[in-house]
Amino acid sequence: MSLPPADPLRIAVRGYVATGDTMKPPGQLAADEPSPWIVIFDTETSTDAAQILRFGTYQVRHLDRDGSVEETGLFYDPESLSAEETALLLRYAAERGLKPCTRGEFVENVFFGIGYDLRATIAGFNLPFDLSRLAIGHDSARGKTMRGGFSLQLSPDPRRARIQVKHLSRRAALIRFTAPARQRSTEGQQRRGIPTPIRRGFFVDVKTLAAALTGETHSLESLGTLLGIPHPKTAAAHGETLSEAYLDYALNDVQATWECLAELKGRYERHGLAGTPVHRIYSEASLGKAYLREMGIRPWRLLQPGFPDELMGLIMSSYYGGRSEVHLRREVTRVLYCDFLSMYPTVCALMGLWSFVTARGVDWRETTAETASFLEAVTLADLQQPATFRRLPTLVRIRPAGDLLPVRAQYEPEPQYTIGLNFLTCDSPLWYTLADCMASKLLTGKPPTVLQALSFAPEPPQSGLSPVSLAGNPDCRIDPYADDFYRRLIDLRKDIQKREPAASELEAERLRSAQQALKILANASSYGIFVEINVEEREDAVKATCYGPEGKGFPVSVRKIEAPGTYFHPLLGSLITGAARLMLAVTERLALDAGLDWAFCDTDSMAFAKPGDMPEAEFLNRALSVREWFTPLNPYAQKGALLKIEPANYGLKDRRTSEEPVPLYAYAISSKRYALFNRDHHGRPILRKASAHGLGHLLPPGTESDLSPDIPPPALSLAGIGVERWQYDLWYRLVEAVLRGHPDRPNLADLTAFDQPAVSRYAATTPKLLRWFKSYNCGKPYREQVRPFNFLLAYQTRLIAEEPDTGSTRHTRKRSAGLNLPRVISPYERDPARVLTLCFDRDTGQRISGDRLKTYRQALARYPLHPEEKFLGGDYTDRGPTRRRHIMAIAVRPIGKEANRWEEQFYLGLDPEAQVEYGLTPDEAERARAHQRAMAKAVGVGRLAEQMGISRRQLSNILHGNANASARSRAPFGGVFSER
Repeated sequence: MSLPPADPLRIAVRGYVATGDTMKPPGQLAADEPSPWIVIFDTETSTDAAQILRFGTYQVRHLDRDGSVEETGLFYDPESLSAEETALLLRYAAERGLKPCTRGEFVENVFFGIGYDLRATIAGFNLPFDLSRLAIGHDSARGKTMRGGFSLQLSPDPRRARIQVKHLSRRAALIRFTAPARQRSTEGQQRRGIPTPIRRGFFVDVKTLAAALTGETHSLESLGTLLGIPHPKTAAAHGETLSEAYLDYALNDVQATWECLAELKGRYERHGLAGTPVHRIYSEASLGKAYLREMGIRPWRLLQPGFPDELMGLIMSSYYGGRSEVHLRREVTRVLYCDFLSMYPTVCALMGLWSFVTARGVDWRETTAETASFLEAVTLADLQQPATFRRLPTLVRIRPAGDLLPVRAQYEPEPQYTIGLNFLTCDSPLWYTLADCMASKLLTGKPPTVLQALSFAPEPPQSGLSPVSLAGNPDCRIDPYADDFYRRLIDLRKDIQKREPAASELEAERLRSAQQALKILANASSYGIFVEINVEEREDAVKATCYGPEGKGFPVSVRKIEAPGTYFHPLLGSLITGAARLMLAVTERLALDAGLDWAFCDTDSMAFAKPGDMPEAEFLNRALSVREWFTPLNPYAQKGALLKIEPANYGLKDRRTSEEPVPLYAYAISSKRYALFNRDHHGRPILRKASAHGLGHLLPPGTESDLSPDIPPPALSLAGIGVERWQYDLWYRLVEAVLRGHPDRPNLADLTAFDQPAVSRYAATTPKLLRWFKSYNCGKPYREQVRPFNFLLAYQTRLIAEEPDTGSTRHTRKRSAGLNLPRVISPYERDPARVLTLCFDRDTGQRISGDRLKTYRQALARYPLHPEEKFLGGDYTDRGPTRRRHIMAIAVRPIGKEANRWEEQFYLGLDPEAQVEYGLTPDEAERARAHQRAMAKAVGVGRLAEQMGISRRQLSNILHGNANASARSRAPFGGVFSER
């Protein structure tokens, strides 16, 4: 196989940083239980940037009395309401038997008096925001666990505890009380040495719990609809002036929150996870860990604390994520779209990884000779045998020489590291999973050269493990010694799926949500918890040791510490993703051998593409033969296809999928940006599936009244398509333009809402983000400042018209920084006309006019051209097949957890340097210096120093390892200079 010309690039592998901290046994969560009291509250605020508390509503309930309401009340800020509004609120409360109180009285008598003193559960919907509305001051949180969060002061009484809140994700936050200033232990306890634990409290954010149990992000309104509660959220009635309708609305919000909580709490209790109380559930992964805890499964790192750091380093260096690629770019292709049944649980079951989860530890041995022989001899037919997958828990050290492997690099023009399946040549040996090496052989015809191989096996099972009933179903009893947890999860999900076709539309939606939650639980517990790393920011740099693929450590100084999650097990994470990539490689090989092509793949799916001259029936027969190839590998109770034909390949009847196959077409732009559609009898697209990737940071423009009358409504639910309505309209126009022969000129003229400024919602979730408003807040009273968890709107600023548009986001970033464009925000406001009068520069506080802001039309102008930068033929205007690059690695560097939300960071101006890089390893640094010396010898020290913009003496120090090249001086030479 001839290789493309080599691209010299820096590549990166994941590193493992050891700080010397040892894992402590997890606490006994069940002993930390709340009382039967529950306080549910909600706040209403002003609509300016400060979002000042105006009033709030609350309920106090008692679970031992069937959750009966013990007290319902209204609290208010006297400084925020006028005399007339205060009189209205007090009269309203008196007429309805509600208890009125000021904010301070509510905090002292209810929040602390019941929530803290009586150990009540404190609940709300989006609790961090509501808690911060009660605050009268804040600081950055202290302590190893909560650093990077906020410490909120709710009471002027210094003896009262503060509240610490640390943002985890858009769904979840850690919330707890601090230790109060007053003495916690009695004199008798102190004399006897009896410690009094800090009362941390019991907080349940209904938004978080809903996401964990349903696998979806909900508003209070959509959650109430899904759960079918008696009092769903009503239409908003708030405004500038307080009214009875507004108070009705607010009281109903608290009632709806309670009803959602009661329903979700009941669902959780049916899981039977008594060892993990509901206030400890933050995500689907929390639910998965709760099941492991209920079975008595102890974390691997706790059982095997002496596992070598050097081995951890090479394991982490072999870790790559899911494979997502576009092969046929920006052209309509007839496809058959298929995906694997629960890819990660499936490969877990095939490799027998449950035995690693339940084991006392991991054994390893060198298997270089036998692995090399196996890799040389293995065939595609061998991979149709389930037993072959039992050999995959092996890591292989190779020196890549044109092998087809996942490569993590900064492909131009993107600033972040991206993983692409490319040909790799590298002088430095690297570690990959055996599955990746097998995939390379399948697709290139030659196996990589094995330098070393390590095979892993589980030690005997842990003692004292107990059975559990899955989702509380006694028919789904799981014995961790005899059963495979992941198999049983998918079996239960398949049972639910069988009930969906006969259900009513509402019941079908609930069943869909239930099986989706099981799917995410299966993925989280079979993959997510094993690669869970929480980044902790330290005030001062910490000295640590970084381990990479060389198997030896080097010192680093870092402020961002990667703290492994409780069940962190990087070997399993690496093996699982490697096996999933192997499954896609097998699929690609089978498709090519059958004379087919493929349009795109995405982690667990592939769209087979019909060659232009192939008859339709022959295309389907060949694609179905590929699909059937995998059936013998199905590990589940319900046998059948493992590679499933997705519903989009079938027609629709009454907005439900029929059994009649219909032609399906794909239009793919770049990784995770694609649409699948059928065509009606007029040739117009019927969207079946579309991606919101690259659009999710934007709020919907306009309202339903702004919809184009020329775009037909969705043929099935938007949830089924996977987009919001405005995203549907955008994709419809993009696909329509391609079908009409002008793909670069989609007709967006009738999408009048796209003429509004492009806007994103964000919240000040960390002290770093809150510092955006240091200038704005300066001199303002605390209540008028932008405070923790305020949510605002952010805008993209127009570039100066004279600046040439190079099509490069990297150049755009440089121009933006150089032009010192304003960073525009505004209070959260639904009225587009009014919001334009409220925009200001977050740095200066100056008002910004609407003509400085990019519209949706401008912000999305390059969306249909977004490059597939990791491949050749993937530039902005390229169309047709992409081709894999040949990467010549000029440096290999260990990095930390890949930074997420890069597009959002670019548009909103977050942290473009969020990626943690640990510099070059000692061996790589010496290779870099050797390269530098070769360059100096070739062009001369004087000329090289001149080109780098440094003195000859400084260059001499760099060449001898006594100094480092600056980023500026490294740039012209491919970044190979030492950064250590």
